[in-house]
Amino acid sequence: MSDSETFALTSPAEGPVALNQSWLGSDRLLEWIIACQSDPATGTAYLGGTAEGVRAELEGLDQDWKDTVRVVTVQGQPVAACAVEWDEEPATAWIQGPWGSEDAVETWGEPLMAAMVEQLPAEITTLEICGEVRNSAMADLADRLGWQPTEVNHAMVLPVEDAQSVAARSSVDRPAGITVRNALEQDLPRLATLHESEFPEAYATSAQLLSRHLTVVAVLDEALVGYASGQIQDDGQAYIDFTAVDPAARRRGVGRSLILAVIEQLLQAADAERLTQVHLTVREEKAPAQALYESLGFRTDAAIRGYRGTRSGS
Repeated sequence: MSDSETFALTSPAEGPVALNQSWLGSDRLLEWIIACQSDPATGTAYLGGTAEGVRAELEGLDQDWKDTVRVVTVQGQPVAACAVEWDEEPATAWIQGPWGSEDAVETWGEPLMAAMVEQLPAEITTLEICGEVRNSAMADLADRLGWQPTEVNHAMVLPVEDAQSVAARSSVDRPAGITVRNALEQDLPRLATLHESEFPEAYATSAQLLSRHLTVVAVLDEALVGYASGQIQDDGQAYIDFTAVDPAARRRGVGRSLILAVIEQLLQAADAERLTQVHLTVREEKAPAQALYESLGFRTDAAIRGYRGTRSGS
């Protein structure tokens, strides 16, 4: 970002306000964002809560956060900020933030959202923000923007020691007749049917499950009946992103077999010195799935909700 670039936001109450260039992408701003992330009422669910995790996740965004971030300062201190990441394939942008107090987000949330939209390629049509259900400022902002809330998801975690223990049972605990293997290119049509049925507005396409994720599939009676997909995030932690089982094949141990197999894959792919937990999220309404994860040792860490809007509605 060149020194000659300047940005301005317009507050309904205060009029045009120039953004403080010295804060954009600075270590001071990063420290302030980390402080916001440590409080569920001011953090975004897209980033972690530890200093190392937040730093790694921001640096791992597809677009350089130091270029996309916009920060409002008052008396030389940041009061509100946002950054943004986007992907043309699902035509979606994920807004990091808005960070700030409830009053600051009430004042600067909408101007910051507009500043995020200004940066997006024309192909991007959907925008999302996500946070803890305790982040009332984010919920109020989404309501003012006319964005629709998603269902509540429970973020669950499994300590790495427990993950290693259950992964060791991956093959032993698998019911007879179920085969679990890595997903192949020829699996894509069936994989797409399962993925798009269970996750119609997912942040990853079916093709990306093969190119960007570690994905395993379950075969029962020569038919592909389920899959589980995960990845190692920039903070070094393992995330199980998607799991789906054909309704006709449920209650036969397919889901459990898939989870154990993808955990095993993630443990093999991770940096053992950095990995501390395996993460996943499950919709609140999916009580059987939540019970399955709890039986494997996962515990609920947070309740999160996303908010989604269209570009024209922002």
